[in-house]
Amino acid sequence: MPRVIVVEDSPTQAQHLGFILEEAGFEVVLAPDAETGFRRLNEEHFDVILSDLHLPGDSGFDLCRRLKADPVHRNIPIVVCTSEVDPVNVLRGLQAGADGFVTKQRPPAEILGCVRRVLQRGCAPEPSPSARTRVTFLDQDFELTAGREQLLDILVSAFEDVVHINAQYRQSAVALREANRKLEQRNLELQRSVESERRAHEERKRAESHLIQNEKMTSLGQLAAGVAHEINNPLAFVINNITLLRRDLGYLEAMLSLYREAIAPLAVGRPELVEPIEEYAEKVDLPYTLENLGRLLERTAEGAKRIRHIVASLRDFARLDEQELKEADLNTGIASTLDLARGRASELQVALETVLGPLPMVTCYPARINQVVLSLVTNALDACKPGGRVIIGTCVKEDGVEIAVTDTGTGIPPDVLGKIFDPFFTTKSQGKGTGLGLSISYGIVRSHGGTIAVESTSPGGTRIVVDLPIRPSPTAAP
Repeated sequence: MPRVIVVEDSPTQAQHLGFILEEAGFEVVLAPDAETGFRRLNEEHFDVILSDLHLPGDSGFDLCRRLKADPVHRNIPIVVCTSEVDPVNVLRGLQAGADGFVTKQRPPAEILGCVRRVLQRGCAPEPSPSARTRVTFLDQDFELTAGREQLLDILVSAFEDVVHINAQYRQSAVALREANRKLEQRNLELQRSVESERRAHEERKRAESHLIQNEKMTSLGQLAAGVAHEINNPLAFVINNITLLRRDLGYLEAMLSLYREAIAPLAVGRPELVEPIEEYAEKVDLPYTLENLGRLLERTAEGAKRIRHIVASLRDFARLDEQELKEADLNTGIASTLDLARGRASELQVALETVLGPLPMVTCYPARINQVVLSLVTNALDACKPGGRVIIGTCVKEDGVEIAVTDTGTGIPPDVLGKIFDPFFTTKSQGKGTGLGLSISYGIVRSHGGTIAVESTSPGGTRIVVDLPIRPSPTAAP
């Protein structure tokens, strides 16, 4: 039975990896840091090492270098297992002497496959300095000691993660190339018409904005997954511990009450014991302390629940796994999206209000509609001065549903009104806007078979109305 030592500071992740390996027939030993792992290696025999990168004390890179510099342990293969999909870390790991690389998000079968390939291949002999591979990446130089087969295996494993993450990007790129092909053909046909050329150019820019949207939403999906993973687990411990503290505080209050009832009889028989008790109770203001502890726990619990609600709202907002049309409650999605904007509204001292009427279930791409609402609300907040208001309302219309975002800002000048949906057009100062938010929102609404319109009377504020059908046409696309 092959023996593996897992060097991982997170108990949850260490147990998860250990369970995967034990189920596959490995004998597993856990170590919480690099120093403990190295000490266990000196005490016992292991066939392979599975190590995280970020560890207390020495890092996973330090452990790799230390093992490869030790004549006793240099032939034990080491696999780097990390949560980060970063090519620079892959190259740093290779330079430090890692024999394998896999991310923790991979399915168990792929993690086991990487460990077994490294075991089967073993460690390549140390190459001569002239045989080492030199790589420059992002202006950083790396010198890799891995052999060709080992190098290819690690790089393929690492960049498979990038391939998965960029799946939507590749699909959009294919769509963009096809759009460009059609656009070039149309330009040849309409080259004598200046107005037709202008429309073709706008179509090209709109296709580019949709590509940027897909990249942005993919990154947002990664962020949501990372936040949920890194915050929800420790947050659960906090909430559970608060519950236990509440219970134990009740026990302490009951016990102190009994002690205080015994003070009077004790003062008669043993007054020398009562005096220091009373002095210390007065010093710490015991009645106030007991009363305030309960409030402190309540506020702490409320804060923890708020964090959990924000994380859930972020995940609801960026539901990128939903790539098919589905029935959705738009009011629920809008409420989750507004949770993400409330911090910005508070910072700008702008009131964020809702008037959400009852709506039927709407067939749509929920994450895309959330993106439209967030873009409109963000623009409305930026347009308001301190003390302003932004109102988000929904209602049923004869042919669908309506989402309206109204602000008390300065409004939009008439000469600008016809340009606000053009890609890359913005009235914000440099560095504060890309000019893509409303253009992307326009494309999303149109892809659902809906319309988006602006009503503005400068300087009387702005109202943007989105009308969506209950069920879009079959040609609707994400």
